[in-house]
Amino acid sequence: MFSLNPSSGIPIYRQIVQQARFAIASGRVKPGDRLPSVRAIATQLGVNPMTVSKAYSTLQQAGVVVRHPGIGMVVSEAGADPASAIDADAQALVQVAKQLGLSRKELVERINKQWEEEWTDQTIPLRRSR
Repeated sequence: MFSLNPSSGIPIYRQIVQQARFAIASGRVKPGDRLPSVRAIATQLGVNPMTVSKAYSTLQQAGVVVRHPGIGMVVSEAGADPASAIDADAQALVQVAKQLGLSRKELVERINKQWEEEWTDQTIPLRRSR
């Protein structure tokens, strides 16, 4: 389920969070599904169990998963929103922009520019219109 890149500069726990969010948002993991145990993921990835626990706590705080005693972490209905897969990245981007002194307008302009360069005539809908 998870694949780490230790040289990416992204903390390991954040890589786990991002990959879990993507797996849920893309439908590979569905609401009601159990996530693997902290111990199983830590063993599989060769990381400290506290790193996985921090990732799972972050997912729980975001409402992506719910902790059920005796069962473990279960994907919530709210966690299945496809757009939620980019929330952590968006938050990090906003933090960096603020640290650099960029205004909201400047950040939005840069995002719009990237969107146009990347997705010209290639839009991929994230959710159906209601």
